[in-house]
Amino acid sequence: MIRLLLPAFTLLAAFWAARIVNPSELDDRFERFEAWLRRFGPLAAGIVSVLVVWWTWGDAKPLPVIHDERSYVLQSQIFARFAWTAPSPPIPEFFEQPQVLVVPAIASKYLPGHALLLAIGALLRFPPLIPLLIAGVTAALLMMVATRVTNPWTGLLAWIVWQTTPLVLRFQPSYFAETTSTALVLAAWWCLLEWRETRKKTWVALMALAIGWGAITRPVAMLAFAIPIAVVLVNDVMRYRLWVAAPIAVGVCLVVLAIVPLWSARTTGDRRVTPIELYNTDYIPFDKPGFTLDTAPPRRTLSPVVQSLSEELLASHERQRVQNLPRLFGERLWYVLRDLWGRTQLILLPFFLVGLWGGALGRELRFGLIGAVLLLLAYLPYAHDPSWTLYYLGVAPVVAVITACGIWRALVAMVRGVVIQLHIDRRPKLGTSLVALALSVFALPTLSYWREQHRQSSSVTDAFAAAMKELPSRKSIVFIRYAQQPHHVGLVSNYTNLGAAPVWVVQDLGDRNKELLQLAEDRTAFVFDEEAMSFRSYAPPAKRR
Repeated sequence: MIRLLLPAFTLLAAFWAARIVNPSELDDRFERFEAWLRRFGPLAAGIVSVLVVWWTWGDAKPLPVIHDERSYVLQSQIFARFAWTAPSPPIPEFFEQPQVLVVPAIASKYLPGHALLLAIGALLRFPPLIPLLIAGVTAALLMMVATRVTNPWTGLLAWIVWQTTPLVLRFQPSYFAETTSTALVLAAWWCLLEWRETRKKTWVALMALAIGWGAITRPVAMLAFAIPIAVVLVNDVMRYRLWVAAPIAVGVCLVVLAIVPLWSARTTGDRRVTPIELYNTDYIPFDKPGFTLDTAPPRRTLSPVVQSLSEELLASHERQRVQNLPRLFGERLWYVLRDLWGRTQLILLPFFLVGLWGGALGRELRFGLIGAVLLLLAYLPYAHDPSWTLYYLGVAPVVAVITACGIWRALVAMVRGVVIQLHIDRRPKLGTSLVALALSVFALPTLSYWREQHRQSSSVTDAFAAAMKELPSRKSIVFIRYAQQPHHVGLVSNYTNLGAAPVWVVQDLGDRNKELLQLAEDRTAFVFDEEAMSFRSYAPPAKRR
């Protein structure tokens, strides 16, 4: 309770100070600061967000932890070698890894948009480079869009609210593709605003590029936000007879989308079969959108980690029925709300409601809100754990801007009765500065909390990487034996160049281990004890009598 009361009282004090303090002597400073916000605010917000996300991530060079992250990073390393795939390993069963194809080649199952960007970091041997830059770009675009549709002060608040939202702090420091799709949505909004003001064809092309790249990154999320954009575009084209804009947008989108059949052909051998389709057929054939369960068996034997994940996903699919939709939607909405207004962020919920229903929503904000609602609805056919709110990361910028508008409107309403009318415009600016300062100060414990959460989630991966460095042999094979049912942490890895990899981390297949050892006689074999987090020399299984 104290954790909430202290920030709440501080926020109220900021509001009261805006009412009683005479800011007339600060006129010049307010004008200079507002001009600075318009010119340099987005750049400053971007730099600060890069530093905040990097620090919250918990490591100077963080490793991918969740299976999806490891899949994206592996594919980025393949792209960094200017290839679509890596050769399939000699005995693929040893190298089975969640979200990764090992037959007919090694490749991520996911669409290539995000991994193509991550490849820049892989080329520079600093994998977190692009996720950090994406955090900065998202912050800058958010502030630019919010300033464009409201004012610089609301833009400042929107950025701070977004950066301190638990949903953002939970997933922005990661290698997940949703961070890229969120930045692309904001980029498409900015281009749309520029096009509507200038009618330059360049902005239509850039908007289509952002939408197209989002479609080959996270297609469901981009579709949800692209529908309102398309409605506005078509309406303007028809109303003002801007006939050239439509073919430009469609043409650019089609060029980007053409990457998908090329990627499929180079990965699966058939341009009509995407890697995600092949992966699902091989391992989780029931993982399809809809409300009926496919009972077809997987074509490949499931590794312990894939089996564990499959069982959890199967439970979600068994609950995915039309009659359960209201309850499923309610559960998902509850967890999204928790990750938007958890911990001290709860004190901002009333301001979101003020922004939502207090008349502060302009056409542009209603436009963004429609996209956020469509995103929540678009994932209804897809079974997933309701607590896994990553898919709804794109909602956070919309909520942040509406909340910022609510704070601004509350400040304006609070000073409406001030006698000296000339100061009415100045007092909300003073209040905004004080509120921004208060939110920043009370975000520090929240940042520390999420830094600790990220460090805990990566503890197994970090400990394994540290133990790998202590192996006595330069060329090794490590067989993974799980002490308990594995789940979201997998240690088996695949490599862009298997022969050059100093250590192979593979599954322990018991009697079949000798097959792999015969292929790699120059490598020393070890077993990793997951429970003790230590290595020991490998001993062949005892022969059965």
